Amino acid sequence: MKYLYILLIAFVLFSCEKEQDLGKLNETIYVRNDGADMPVYMRGNMNSKVVVLIVHGGPGGNGLEYRDGFWTVDLEEKYAMAYWDQRGQGMSQGHYSKSDVTVAKMVEDMDAVIEVLKAKYGNDVGVFALGHSWGGTLTAKYMTTGNLQHNLKGWIESNGAHDNLKNYIEATKMFVNVANEQIALENNIDNWESILDWVTAIDTNNITYDQTVELNENAFEVEDWLLEDEVMQWGEAGGNETSMFHGPINPLTSFLIGSMTNGMLEEEVEATTLTNELYKITIPVLALWGKYDFVVPPTLGYDTYNNISSTTKKLVIFEKSGHSPMNNEWRKFTDEVMLFIDANK
Repeated sequence: MKYLYILLIAFVLFSCEKEQDLGKLNETIYVRNDGADMPVYMRGNMNSKVVVLIVHGGPGGNGLEYRDGFWTVDLEEKYAMAYWDQRGQGMSQGHYSKSDVTVAKMVEDMDAVIEVLKAKYGNDVGVFALGHSWGGTLTAKYMTTGNLQHNLKGWIESNGAHDNLKNYIEATKMFVNVANEQIALENNIDNWESILDWVTAIDTNNITYDQTVELNENAFEVEDWLLEDEVMQWGEAGGNETSMFHGPINPLTSFLIGSMTNGMLEEEVEATTLTNELYKITIPVLALWGKYDFVVPPTLGYDTYNNISSTTKKLVIFEKSGHSPMNNEWRKFTDEVMLFIDANK
């Protein structure tokens, strides 16, 4: 009955739309599920009968921030891209209680989005979910919940935080290893020595909440040093651009509601550990990771690759990237996504 309700709403919304060129899709659809009204920004080529569902990071991000740059240009030429604002994030609205802001509820939301995409564009549409960072947490939970994974043609996990307990332990190890490596290369010696002093004082058997915050903050700080020393590759300006002031996203609204949702989910997300659930995954999987991702270390990429039961799987480590390889090495990132989709659509 829940999905029937969703589909009826979808029918009402879609029946009011005018005909358009599905090869140049540019529209916004809304999915209502259990009190949440969530926009899905559709861009690209629906004639392909392939949809890439972007499951954004955060919690507290938004879908269209992932459209910026070059990496989505060729993807939109070839497939349809669905940039979804999750419950309590981006420009989502609705009426629901704090108890409705859970990972499990967002798994239901994701399933509702997929159902509506197929209801509008046809049951023969193949959906690939691409989850980045927190989006990797959410998509991993979706993939390991019941038989939901079979609603997808494939899962693309990019730098996904599917196991936060392991995540922080691996991050401390990575800070030590890379700090020693960079000091030996005489790169930013004072900064790296300071990092080394800080991280070696962390008890990995009892990492505090304040230390997890510091780990995250320093993760982005050290990326700047690695960019300065050309260990990592700078992103390029251009490509698709989404105006945060004249487009569909109001940056202040997105920030405020995203921050509140982040706070509501914080305790549950911090305790999420899905490594022992990954064996349930059997559909095709592509794992994409930056070598210098201190936010979600590449160990978790190997974690995905080694634990899933999929016979079709691939892990790609981007040698000059950090937490967002779609920016640092956009050409290679896009190529890997297209190769995976074309082989499994």
